[in-house]
Amino acid sequence: MSRKKRVEIVVPILNDEYKVIVCFGEPSDIKKTLLKWFHKPADSSIVDLQHRRGCCFYAPDCHPVIALPHFPKTGEEIGTLSHEAVHAVSDIFKKIEENDVNEVFAHSVGAVVRNVLESK
Repeated sequence: MSRKKRVEIVVPILNDEYKVIVCFGEPSDIKKTLLKWFHKPADSSIVDLQHRRGCCFYAPDCHPVIALPHFPKTGEEIGTLSHEAVHAVSDIFKKIEENDVNEVFAHSVGAVVRNVLESK
């Protein structure tokens, strides 16, 4: 059985101070990514991508981490990436108390999706 390679893509949002991390791989690899970006061990205990298409992890003082089982290829998988990107950017906007969630918000979500799809 071949092992999937862990992939981690860091996407700057608004400036280099804020980031969304997108990762693919086995649950153990995703846990390593969460710990690398300062999420608590308890946060990483709920990585279950066999029953979910993807998820977004967020904690105060941590960058949001989007976890997907593999690189998105189909329309449904790209839709899942977009869905989780909305959660990630929303978490950043809440953190910085930004209420204007129209154009800048949409560009930020677009940046996450574009960076991931262009990374292949």
